[in-house]
Amino acid sequence: MKKLAFVLLLIIPMVAVADRRSDFVNKILEYENTQTDNNTARINTYGVNQEKLDMYRAAHPRYNFPESIKNLNEKQAKQILSYFWDNYRFSDYKYDEIQEKVWDMMIHMSMSDLEKQINECIRKYYKFDASFYAPFGSVASVSLLNGMASKHIPDFYLILNEVKY
Repeated sequence: MKKLAFVLLLIIPMVAVADRRSDFVNKILEYENTQTDNNTARINTYGVNQEKLDMYRAAHPRYNFPESIKNLNEKQAKQILSYFWDNYRFSDYKYDEIQEKVWDMMIHMSMSDLEKQINECIRKYYKFDASFYAPFGSVASVSLLNGMASKHIPDFYLILNEVKY
C-alpha cells in the first residue's frame, strides 16, 4: 500500500503539469484561431505566427510542416504550441500569474522582443546592471522569475508596463 501511495504521489504532479499545458494550448487554439492582422510579422493561425512556425520547422524538419502559417492546421498548431511550452520551460514557473503573462507575451510577441522584455523586467526587479542577459526560457531566466517573492508579483506587472509591454 505504501508503494502504491508513493507511486501516485509521483504520477499526480506529472498529470497536473500535462493538464496545465493542455489547458494553455487549448485556450490559445480556441481564442487565436484566425489570422489577426495583415502585417506578415503579426499574422497568426491558431496562435502560431510565422516566426514560431519557422523556428519549429528548423528544429523539426522531418515533420514536413507547411512553409506558411496560412496552410497550418489546428493539429499542427497544437504540436508547435506544445513544443514552445516544453522548450521554454513553462511548466517550471512557480507562479501561475507570471506563467500566464509570459505565455500570453510569447504568443503575441516576437521571440526577440519577448526576450528583451523579460530580461528588462528581471534587470529592473533585481537591480542588475545593463550587461545582464539570460536567454528566454533558460534555467537562469525561469529561476530568476521564480525567485520573486509572491508579494512582489504585482511589481512584475508594473515593471512590464514600464518597459512598454
